Amino acid sequence: MSDEKGQVALDFLLGMSLVLIALGFTMQFVPGLFISESAGESSLDYTAYRTAAILVEDAGWWENMTTNGTDWEHHPDNALRIGLAVDEEPLSRLSDSPNVISYKKIEQFMLLNESTVTEMLGLYNDVDGAHFTYGYNISITQNNLPLVLNNTRIVRGTAPDNTREAAKISRVVLVEKGTVATFTGNDITSASSSWATINVTGPFEENVSIEMRNLNISGTNPVFQNASLDGTLLTKTSDYTIYKKIGWANLPLYGSIDEEDTIILNFDNRLFNSSTDHRLDLKFQNIAFLNSASSFENYNNWSSTLYEPAYLSVEVWE
Repeated sequence: MSDEKGQVALDFLLGMSLVLIALGFTMQFVPGLFISESAGESSLDYTAYRTAAILVEDAGWWENMTTNGTDWEHHPDNALRIGLAVDEEPLSRLSDSPNVISYKKIEQFMLLNESTVTEMLGLYNDVDGAHFTYGYNISITQNNLPLVLNNTRIVRGTAPDNTREAAKISRVVLVEKGTVATFTGNDITSASSSWATINVTGPFEENVSIEMRNLNISGTNPVFQNASLDGTLLTKTSDYTIYKKIGWANLPLYGSIDEEDTIILNFDNRLFNSSTDHRLDLKFQNIAFLNSASSFENYNNWSSTLYEPAYLSVEVWE
């Protein structure tokens, strides 16, 4: 007679047991790769990560009884969320450009009061019915120095307290810094072979940058000498800065200019505060501009948004 009773092989039971043990171990172990074993809703690690993610990935949101949008920087009194990400579609509720940071949002973020920042970014905790805020430091830096926009260092909070346990996270971002027009040595029209002359039509809300590359070297020790606006000599550092661009880094320009160099001049937007054409003259030595003309190139026809890499860092402590 045949035996029709069901049988389960011992090796099958052993194999299934090993699979379940491995699965349980994986479920317990993998989350620890990303968040420390003590991380929870109230942990410093989680708070630092969440705050940085909100700032660089969220465009924010505001609303009143009739309308709403992500352009909270224009309606700070009605803001429900604050984020710094660029919002190309203010009604979308989301950013299409995470990690790309808005100039205007940064400016408004620096004007918010402390209670708004701590509440909207969740920089607080409730323990046994007691409400307390975290110490925090939020900064945007370039070349290990705080970013300066509109003469303001982009740093919020207090200096980190090295005597306390703290958590810190940094995110690589692109920061909107104004507008830039990029020219080669042959693009620029000139009234004199050693002068680059560009018309700039104001006004501007952000700084004005001019990028120049492939310059025509005409002698030894080619250098930038000065800049003047409508016939008035400008003051270096206070009116403008000049850099040599190397990869993503902007380094102060000292000494002579090489053929392969790309230089950037950054002008204070307040120089162009009227809605007229301003004549900007850039004087060089032993660099020739051969495209002479009676009318000059206009900055506004060549300009686009200027983005530069930076680090947004968030540090929190109890």
